[in-house]
Amino acid sequence: MSQRLIGYCILVVCASVCGGLVPLVRVITHVRMQVYLSFAAGVMLGSALLHMLPESAEIGGPGVVAWSLPGLLTLFMIERFFSYHHHEFEPEETENANVEARHSGHDHICAAEHVHHAADHSNHAQLHRPHVDTARYHWKAATVGLALHSLLGGVALASAEMATAPGSWAISGGVFLATLLHKPADALTITSLMRRGGVRPGVSHLVNFLFSMMIPLGALVFVLGESSLNALPFGTIESFTGAALAFSAGTFLCIALSDLLPELHFHSHDRGKLSVALLAGVGIMAIVAAFGE
Repeated sequence: MSQRLIGYCILVVCASVCGGLVPLVRVITHVRMQVYLSFAAGVMLGSALLHMLPESAEIGGPGVVAWSLPGLLTLFMIERFFSYHHHEFEPEETENANVEARHSGHDHICAAEHVHHAADHSNHAQLHRPHVDTARYHWKAATVGLALHSLLGGVALASAEMATAPGSWAISGGVFLATLLHKPADALTITSLMRRGGVRPGVSHLVNFLFSMMIPLGALVFVLGESSLNALPFGTIESFTGAALAFSAGTFLCIALSDLLPELHFHSHDRGKLSVALLAGVGIMAIVAAFGE
């Protein structure tokens, strides 16, 4: 591993561990979390579409861009069979959010379970509560699912670092920033589910730490895999790195969309701030792309 990649991994591990400690020290409201996730999703979208896919085509040829599709589908299947990608809150936070929303005069109550006003309540609960209940009380499945896509996140970080030209930082820096922003929310989800399930704090801390190590583990897997190709003909490593980068871009797209799309119809009163956060994230990646070379 390069020194920069090691530094990236250390910072991501620290951010992930800190994110898992948040439920123990303070309450984060649903709206604030969604603003944060919209910003992080914007960074991930910008990183995938402005950095990762163009670079993968440059170093591996236009054909490697097609690897983004299996990347997206792989993460989609992980979420489908292990845990739906979500960031939920404690029941008391939901009740507090409901009270605040009623006092502020909103037509819809957008709390952790997207509780809706009047006739919309029963239809929405019937459609969406199975996902929420399964992920809420089965923290082990949620941990496995999030750990697997964190492992892929480590591959994304390492492939971006390998694809970054000497003297440049745009590609790896963009992927690092996207990973750094999103991992705390994933860790927060796991420890919140464990707390809700009555898991002892010591076990929660251990699981939180092991989860944070998935990023460096994924990076190590990629580095070892690429090193094993050194004996093969010239050009194989470039194609491998380009394909891995495109595959990782697909996983980033899946993560970003899974954070954005569920909230599209359930935050009409917050559409302004959520849109600004999303555009701010994309804008930062555009600036990095323009001036990071």
